[in-house]
Amino acid sequence: MLSPLEVERNELGYSVEEVRPGRSLRVVRRSCAGSDNCVFLVHGGGGRAGQFKHQIRALEPEINVVAFDFLGHGDSPSPKQPELYTADEHLEDLKAIYEQHKMQRNVFVCHCYGTIHTLRLLKWLSVENRLSEVAGVVMLAIGTDALTGARFVSKVPTFILEWARPLARSSSNATLFTSMTEPALIAFENSISDNNQMWMMKVLAADCSDQAVWDRWLAEGKDALSSGGIPRAIVCGDGDGVFPVSSCQNAKSFLDVREEDFHVVTDAGHLAMLEKPVEVNRIVKEFLAANVD
Repeated sequence: MLSPLEVERNELGYSVEEVRPGRSLRVVRRSCAGSDNCVFLVHGGGGRAGQFKHQIRALEPEINVVAFDFLGHGDSPSPKQPELYTADEHLEDLKAIYEQHKMQRNVFVCHCYGTIHTLRLLKWLSVENRLSEVAGVVMLAIGTDALTGARFVSKVPTFILEWARPLARSSSNATLFTSMTEPALIAFENSISDNNQMWMMKVLAADCSDQAVWDRWLAEGKDALSSGGIPRAIVCGDGDGVFPVSSCQNAKSFLDVREEDFHVVTDAGHLAMLEKPVEVNRIVKEFLAANVD
């Protein structure tokens, strides 16, 4: 009998592609005949493309879809070279994925740290005078507060983090999920996150725990969104312990997201796209209908 992860792999496929010289990532592509548009699904730190599996299923009959695993995540390679996992390296990977798969009109559906990478990509496109290629951005679980609690992770020796991983599980679950989250989903996500190497997570933690840097990244994204007149939406779970609703509301105000494009999903935590896929799919589809020809 196949494990849940094997089932997910079989459904999404396992294709590792060289996106930059010497740098390969697992890429999931779904082509839709007759569509000249594409949705890019960008996961967050410690996540994977498979966390968007419900959205891939819902969108593939209607539009081209591209998702991928950042280096060290999911089924992408995990070379033990910490310098390969910085925010700037991930941004270059996202640029390469976008350049290889972009179509006439492109929409980003991004989660948490993946939203930061997406906002930085928009800033790059702005400099290149190419914002007209982007039809919209749906941002899941994004707030104005840097993950300052992650600074501890960046300072602790890797072997101690590996030893403490099981001990920290209950507090981590309480932050990510709600009491309404299905236990099977929590167990499944835990089993996969155990594969995230702590020396990689230390690099991510150092990058996303600096408030000044976080503020700069958000400001770059705000400038690009505003100058390009790009439609945008924010989706957050009412029980998200990483970015509480109040922080997401602050992001809504800062990024000039319209009230009707700010969505709070009931009984969802940090992974609303997995916990409440029907509602998230509805929000994304309505956004596409309103903003993509």
